[in-house]
Amino acid sequence: MTRVLNAILALALLAASAAAIACSRNGGADAEYHATVPGLTREATATPPPATVAPSPSPTATQPAPGECGALPSGVRAGVTVVRTLTVDGVERSYRLHIPAGVETAAGLPVVLNFHGLGSSAAEQEAYSGLIPLSDREKFILITPDGTGSPRGWAILALNNSPADDVAFVDLLLDTIEAELCPDLARVYSTGMSNGAFFSSLLGCIRSDRIAAIAPVAGVAWSDDLPCGRPMPIIAFHGFADGTVPFAGGEIFGVIPYAGAEKNVDGWARHNGCEPDSNWSKLTEHVYRVTYAGCEAPTELIAIDGGGHTWPGAIPVPRLGPTTDEISAAEMIWAFFADTSIP
Repeated sequence: MTRVLNAILALALLAASAAAIACSRNGGADAEYHATVPGLTREATATPPPATVAPSPSPTATQPAPGECGALPSGVRAGVTVVRTLTVDGVERSYRLHIPAGVETAAGLPVVLNFHGLGSSAAEQEAYSGLIPLSDREKFILITPDGTGSPRGWAILALNNSPADDVAFVDLLLDTIEAELCPDLARVYSTGMSNGAFFSSLLGCIRSDRIAAIAPVAGVAWSDDLPCGRPMPIIAFHGFADGTVPFAGGEIFGVIPYAGAEKNVDGWARHNGCEPDSNWSKLTEHVYRVTYAGCEAPTELIAIDGGGHTWPGAIPVPRLGPTTDEISAAEMIWAFFADTSIP
């Protein structure tokens, strides 16, 4: 149990801070938010609170009554993004909900959760990721939540950047969407940038009963000691020249050890029953696909030669490093998600 709790604390430290205060844009400005991360001053050896990993607990929260799902809820329109709120343990949380254009009901549609980086916001991530046009074209529900804290981000179990319980928030968010919209419960996916990528990694581990596949961008995490669920389909994206979360491993902020993108995906490959050796193939001049054979769940890493702490195919943000236009992470993520569902 001690090893498990230490692993959870280590993952928490990494996920809450590793984003090099990741991916923040101000309405198209090429600015990155940098700040001292609350929690780094805590002793790494401190005993974390008891942690349990159980499927989908029911938080104390304000929750709507189930809808009929024959029509969209009041105030929600197809092709329009709306901001909605939930109250989780007394804390009001917000999320951006986009129902694809041209539909009369969201019943039976897949869902993509899209988590922003530390210091960023839901609105910025929605624009940066480029997933709105795909939602309209491919007909999936896009949910882009806001984190909390200062800087705004995602707290992971043992280390909180704010008093909010982000896993409970996701649980209630999914409960709400399921009750109001009746989506395809076997096709709920999670992606995110940097701190949001680490949070997606955590959800893929401890919420495998609700998450069908994950796609971390510029921040994939794995721990051998964290008790995960079923094999989890994963496609991760990471740049060789990421100056925030080093591709080959090292220290984030000169403080937090990071094993590296390939080693963390190797961990997912072991969990997914893959053969140990990875296979590198060239997708484009500067982009490589890393795959594994014999997997119980698809396991891939997309590695970008010269890529920075950025979302492939997105609008360039110079302070985050180079952004490749040879691939679109949004297109590749949806193509990966579209082929997977919870067994």
